[in-house]
Amino acid sequence: MIHFKKIKKKHRFIILGAIVLLLLIGAVILFIKPKEILSLPVSLDDQTKQTINQRIAKDLEMLKLFPKDYNNFMDLGNLEEQIGNAGQAIDYYHQAWETIPANSTPWLNIGNIYIKLGLHAKAEQAFFEAKKANPAYYFVYFNIAKLYEDYLPAKADQIRTVYLEGLKNTSNDYQLLQPFTDYLIAIKNYSEALEYLNVLFQKIPAENKQDVLNRIKEVEGLMKQPAT
Repeated sequence: MIHFKKIKKKHRFIILGAIVLLLLIGAVILFIKPKEILSLPVSLDDQTKQTINQRIAKDLEMLKLFPKDYNNFMDLGNLEEQIGNAGQAIDYYHQAWETIPANSTPWLNIGNIYIKLGLHAKAEQAFFEAKKANPAYYFVYFNIAKLYEDYLPAKADQIRTVYLEGLKNTSNDYQLLQPFTDYLIAIKNYSEALEYLNVLFQKIPAENKQDVLNRIKEVEGLMKQPAT
């Protein structure tokens, strides 16, 4: 037992400080959880695994020369994802984003890994980060809308809003107009589908205009059918 009265004042503070430090270290060890290992089920033959691991080793060597290379990080993320190392893939995609913060693709890749893992709330967060990184990229809004449509039915009423926000921020990108009109037709909102099909007709490349005209005729026919 330590008798503080017999210890010099200076030494007393040192001992007290050590005790406090030990208590803090203990608290940190108690509350910090080990990093979760995320993995995806994969089925690869030995030759494919060997080839992928060789490419990973090559990319890691390249990173020693170019430690901030976006393409290397993206390739590493893709390769780790292929062999099922989801957590490592997410880390590499995040590092890719850190090298080019205005690029939303790393976050989209992260979101799609979370979908494969069944972590739909985390996927939504990743897609929101993608939107924050580049709000003018049509594919961001498509991913959010499909997430709500396929995996988060409680948010299905937000799908139209997501598409409209995307069309506003992308100046009616035809690559977003196409799935939006398909969605409107699927929910039988034919009048709005026809409105945006006409916008799509103005935006889409010439070689695809006939397909849109056919779609317009199809919707006009559906509008003439008696309601059931």
